Amino acid sequence: MNHPRSALLISPPIYDTQYWAHWSLPYGLLRVASWLRTKGYALKLIDCMEANKKRVVQKKMWKVRKLCSTKEYTPADVGRTWSTFRPAEDEKIEYCFGLPPDELRKRLKEIQAKVRSAKQSLFETTTFPEPDEIWISSIMTYWWESTRDVIAVCREVFPKAVIRVGGIYPTLAPEHAIEKLGLKNPLHLQGRELDPLDPEQQRRDIIVSATIPDANPLALNLDLYLEDGAGEPEPDGCLPEYTILTTSRGCPFKCAYCAANVLNEGRKVWVREFDSAYEEIKHWFSRGIREFCFYEDNLLLGKSNFTDLIQKIADDPDLDGIELHAPEGIEVRLLHPKVVELMRKAGFKKLYLPLETVNVNMQNRWGRTHTNMDKFFYGFENAVEAGYKKHCQDINCFILFGLPDEDLQAVYDTLVFASSRVGSVIPMLFTPVPSTPMFEMYREYIEEKGFDFQHLNGKLLPFLDYNRRKYPTLSPKDYFALEGLMWRINAKVRSESFNFGGSGRVSRAFRAVFDTFQPA
Repeated sequence: MNHPRSALLISPPIYDTQYWAHWSLPYGLLRVASWLRTKGYALKLIDCMEANKKRVVQKKMWKVRKLCSTKEYTPADVGRTWSTFRPAEDEKIEYCFGLPPDELRKRLKEIQAKVRSAKQSLFETTTFPEPDEIWISSIMTYWWESTRDVIAVCREVFPKAVIRVGGIYPTLAPEHAIEKLGLKNPLHLQGRELDPLDPEQQRRDIIVSATIPDANPLALNLDLYLEDGAGEPEPDGCLPEYTILTTSRGCPFKCAYCAANVLNEGRKVWVREFDSAYEEIKHWFSRGIREFCFYEDNLLLGKSNFTDLIQKIADDPDLDGIELHAPEGIEVRLLHPKVVELMRKAGFKKLYLPLETVNVNMQNRWGRTHTNMDKFFYGFENAVEAGYKKHCQDINCFILFGLPDEDLQAVYDTLVFASSRVGSVIPMLFTPVPSTPMFEMYREYIEEKGFDFQHLNGKLLPFLDYNRRKYPTLSPKDYFALEGLMWRINAKVRSESFNFGGSGRVSRAFRAVFDTFQPA
């Protein structure tokens, strides 16, 4: 029996100290799957990050990392076990979230066994064939190690398959990927240069940078969660409870810490026709999905297209009960009264606003020239006027900290402002992103420390030693107390406004932390 060209699609596990799996769907890989289907491919998906009904992925203790260091070990290295291990103040436990490499190997060998059995059969079979290609998504640069480990397992089980790696990491650091991932003399192609039917490309491993233009407007191929790879039902298959939408790509601004311009090959903004997105929503809603998450570089830049889309959603009685989300944040200056009113009517239950810092000098240093406190107030007050409530989790604002050259006083000031005016705060520890101006600004320090990308994960406080040059007594406790306080404030605002002068435990904890801070 002649089979079409076949591709195994894998979303790797991740290695990190913590992970929130609420929106973990591999949307880029699933969009590429739709594109490959148009080329006649047989496809099978292994989503190592597939979450359970509670939106949680399995995790396994992996190793111990020392903060702001390249040191790592497992308890066995020091004659101990995980059951008795407790990390030191300057250490964190790193977990493997999702399907670990050893379990992935078992899954791949099950596929291999079915392929061999089918080859020995005297009858035609619809079993998924041995893959010609293995497509692997790779997201954050500091998660690159799990991509390497997945490639090694795939090479072991399916040595004849060629590998394609795409996503944020190979786009921002293709040279690193070529050197570190264990690929065989790979081609490096931009997404627009990729041709799955080209014989030369079919024979080579490929690093794919940026997006594939023909895949951008396509819907996610969620049916892969229901299929065994040969079009047959998967025994335990079920659709995810949500899906992810991308209605635009790109951003005209160039913030010092952001890589959107590199990921999208410049500042040009691509906007997807709203009718296409609307039909995608209608399709998945009719099949039981109620939650739709927008993943965009700057959601409101294509304002007329976006408002046309959500107007259709709001006016459609068949979409009653839909929930819309934009967890990556919304640019406050574009949150006009009519826009935010329409968003609430269409089904946006919560808003996420990028406050980041109240320090004007830091905003200017980051290149955030298109936003300031007046613009934040503009968007925030329009949201309140539209019916989103303060001091609960209707409105959430991001606070960025853990940066080089930062003054913790500015972080405290931002926290005080955000909690008193907005309520819910989301702490974001800073990670320097390769290819950005801020990464280049501190490259000398990064190289001096001997850091690879995995050491730059913001949760590992990579700039702790850098900031100690100015604040010698700075310790991990300062950051962890601040981050913990933000989460405790959030727990408080779920039910009522937070009172800094109150007698509750959270109020007392805040005052204790704030009182111990001594600016230089």
